[in-house]
Amino acid sequence: MPVTRGATPRCRAPRSPRPVPSRRAADPHRAQVTPRTVVLFGDSHAAQWFPALRRLATARGWKLVSLTKASCKVADVTILNDHGPYTVCDTWRSRAVAKIDALRPELVVVSSSDAGDRPARRRPPPAVDHRLRGHLPGPRHLRRPRRRPARHPVAQGRPGRLRAKNSLHLRACANHLPDATYDATRHTAVRGAAAATGASVIDPGPWGCAPRTGICPVVVGDTAVHRDESHLSEAYAEALTPVLAPALDRLLGTD
Repeated sequence: MPVTRGATPRCRAPRSPRPVPSRRAADPHRAQVTPRTVVLFGDSHAAQWFPALRRLATARGWKLVSLTKASCKVADVTILNDHGPYTVCDTWRSRAVAKIDALRPELVVVSSSDAGDRPARRRPPPAVDHRLRGHLPGPRHLRRPRRRPARHPVAQGRPGRLRAKNSLHLRACANHLPDATYDATRHTAVRGAAAATGASVIDPGPWGCAPRTGICPVVVGDTAVHRDESHLSEAYAEALTPVLAPALDRLLGTD
């Protein structure tokens, strides 16, 4: 099966400072009641979960609003891009948080890459766990139930090329734990920051790597797991809907 791309480009904000579009998906045949509003917020690592959330929104009758922008962290920090401060992300984040505040959603699903550097500062930055608490800032309505997926396991090399070169021996393409965990220190810090702010964390690690063997396959059944080194394929993300659904239903009190 060919590697699929992630979120549809026209539905995810590009790197230019244009207004952030939103996406909504809901069951057109749902009862005439006020739907629950669920927001997807973050960078491309949030956008990769849109296929699963879209499917859930259709089944559950949610109003799903996606606020994502490539390479922009949800943390309230300015990062570097092309060797300079990426202030476009700061503007996007402020507008996105304001929109979330106005929407008053039942649930905010947050995900963001841990990679990235901050501009140099004259004095040492605060401890990493305090910085990462910025991943879950925001208005009073973000104090409602939230879900922040931990970083899913990364692929080894370029999955598409590896599958092509080893089509009859796909196990040779698999990554393994703990190597598949990108920056274990930040991974731990993010979980601690989420706990400190009262956010719920869902760890997708077991969905990408077998806990017993530690093997992280590039193909499950006939579905490619990754579209590149660090993003899930659209097909695999949608295939994870049944395992993601119970956790979100619990947070919404509908299980």
